Amino acid sequence: MNRYPLIEIPFNNRNSCWFCGEPKDKEINFPKHSSEESLMDHIPLCLPSCNECSNIVKRTAFSSLFAYRDAVKKALTVKHQKTLSIGSNWTKKELEESELEGSAFEGFKRSAWFMFEMIQGRINYQGWELRINNEKLYIEQEDQAFEFDGTTYVNLDSAVTHAVKTFHLDEQLFTRVLSVIGKDKFGQAIRLCRLYPMLTSKNRELVFVEILDSIGL
Repeated sequence: MNRYPLIEIPFNNRNSCWFCGEPKDKEINFPKHSSEESLMDHIPLCLPSCNECSNIVKRTAFSSLFAYRDAVKKALTVKHQKTLSIGSNWTKKELEESELEGSAFEGFKRSAWFMFEMIQGRINYQGWELRINNEKLYIEQEDQAFEFDGTTYVNLDSAVTHAVKTFHLDEQLFTRVLSVIGKDKFGQAIRLCRLYPMLTSKNRELVFVEILDSIGL
């Protein structure tokens, strides 16, 4: 269900994922949870996505669509690292002229470069200009600096990453709590979440509700 306005989609991109250019499977809301709107630097929106791009990042709280896109690209790069390494280890000509033998190797020779170019294209894809109701959306592609505990981070996402690793937080729980109480209460979000470092999906939801009850929300 679309909660937010759908971005305008050029005719040539009518079936494309905005993140990677692959065929779209759905339209997604950004942010995923309405409570996360307070963290954002621009209006909420809806946009087309393939299933992989919409599910590959488990975090949901981001300060801008471009920050989320960067996270999607990073996750795609990690997931498809082996395929991307083909372009580092071979040229197309070397692969075609290689003397690999056997049915498995023949299949690799036929498909490897195509798979590499496809994944490389998805990683490099930049989407199209963001417009809603024929008005261009001006979104800063570099988030503002975020300061916490005497340290200035390049953005909120960097601070979140640091906090999760330093305090052994459950990342999904922490970002959801942060989205509700606000980034100005970053330290409180850490204190509330550090007691629950490892959670199942079911327990995470129960703990989230418990935390909200504990602070009167």
